[in-house]
Amino acid sequence: MKTIGIRQVRVRTHDDIARIEVEPQDMQKLLANHGRITEKLQSYGYTFVTMDLVGYKSGSMNRALS
Repeated sequence: MKTIGIRQVRVRTHDDIARIEVEPQDMQKLLANHGRITEKLQSYGYTFVTMDLVGYKSGSMNRALS
């Protein structure tokens, strides 16, 4: 994803789901390249590839701990 100009990205694993987090301004780039990204992540064994609509936010998993 860095090769398409997305600077900040996180992929979280939930069993066979890859949940992609990018900054809101990069969501269009992610959508425009969804085919390549999905194909690559599925080659790593993910069945489903999703985009987190909230977007990238440092420390976001801490919300689940509270």
